[in-house]
Amino acid sequence: MNKNWLAPGFLILLTCLFLVFWDSPPETFLTQKPEAPRAAKYPTNIVHNAERRRYDENGQLSSVFVAEETRYYQINPKRRTAKDYADLTKPELTMYSADQPPTTIVSNTGKARNNGKLIQLWGKVHISQTDNLGQSSELTTPYLVVKPEQQYAETDKPVIITSPGNTTHAVGMEAYLQTDTIKLLSNVRGIHDPQ
Repeated sequence: MNKNWLAPGFLILLTCLFLVFWDSPPETFLTQKPEAPRAAKYPTNIVHNAERRRYDENGQLSSVFVAEETRYYQINPKRRTAKDYADLTKPELTMYSADQPPTTIVSNTGKARNNGKLIQLWGKVHISQTDNLGQSSELTTPYLVVKPEQQYAETDKPVIITSPGNTTHAVGMEAYLQTDTIKLLSNVRGIHDPQ
């Protein structure tokens, strides 16, 4: 009599196991960790003609940032994170210092990270400064990283610096804009044209 119940009992057990596996999510059986959240595909917000002003601890204007368009991507939809970023169209950043004339940086495109504390710029990046005598100095490069709060910029790409009577070419640069100091990193060559 026990043998008669063995086959149907085994069939019922297999059916129950099948139903348990059928209703379980696949993650239960996978040994791999689930994928990290992917970058946001769509912007959280889009701002046209954006403008942002920063002030130092003394209440003095330290920088003005404007862009034709910013597209902000929030990776975690519930809260801001350090991985959030904004794509920038025609960004322009002007940095002010008590001891130096303002420095203006413009480019075709860019990306702001860490709530604007780090800005990457691409495509005809142009830095200009006009001194108290009205003489202009300009720097061009295809790529630049800017830290506005430190008034610091750097690149590992070619740079061209032009000022009245001088043209300098180099690869790589570190610029401390508050003290008007530029460190050229390699392949430096210059042309001096006495007037």
